[in-house]
Amino acid sequence: MVERIDVHYYETLKRRSYLNSKGTLYKFEDWVIKQCEPYPGMRVLELGCGTGKHTFPFADLVSPGGSILGIDISQEAVTEVNEKAKTNQLKQIRAMKGSFDECVNLLHDSKFDLILSCYAIYYAKDMKGVLCALRSLLNPNGHIFICGYGKMNNQEIFNIINHVVPNSREQMKSAGDFIHASSIEEIGKYYQRFSTVRFYNKIQFNKVDDVLEWWKNHPSYFPEIYDQVEDELRTHFALKSNFILTKSILGVNYYS
Repeated sequence: MVERIDVHYYETLKRRSYLNSKGTLYKFEDWVIKQCEPYPGMRVLELGCGTGKHTFPFADLVSPGGSILGIDISQEAVTEVNEKAKTNQLKQIRAMKGSFDECVNLLHDSKFDLILSCYAIYYAKDMKGVLCALRSLLNPNGHIFICGYGKMNNQEIFNIINHVVPNSREQMKSAGDFIHASSIEEIGKYYQRFSTVRFYNKIQFNKVDDVLEWWKNHPSYFPEIYDQVEDELRTHFALKSNFILTKSILGVNYYS
């Protein structure tokens, strides 16, 4: 998949992330930190850092002596991270512009204890190639943790959409895992060992309008069926006090 990052993408992503955070029943960042096991002095590389949602929670955990370098294709996001780090006097955090496919060459003289990528690595043109090559950037006993959408992700909203779309050929199907099991194993041959982990978060919406706003900022949005989806949601809320959306997340660990 090509790195297709633009202003509209970030606007919709930030709005959807806000709504996810607003209604989340479990804190995704805590789960990520648990998988990564940060410690003082750890050197961290974050690929696809965005505006620092996962970057800044690591700041105190790798101090003293640690550092976090964020890489992102968006100069706007990189600038925001650096300005926030400067404002909060977090000298251990720095971000720079770069693509996933170029990062190994860009950082060939650097070594890291942890390489992290949340909901981003699949924007690489050659995800498998990048993940294999990242082995060269790891210190001994280093760790890579990547995560992204898992099978049956957002299934509840797809159920609503499919109920109003009569043509089975046009119905929405939940995406599978962001990376196939066969690819995980092939990449694993470059490492000492690997493992997978799944996390199911729940996002609670208490109003029809909040669900609709989330949907309008999601790739599954189709304006032509907006009214029908709204009617389905109002029927749902007439029977229940909230709407629960399940975020299915697959995490993959690679160890040097």
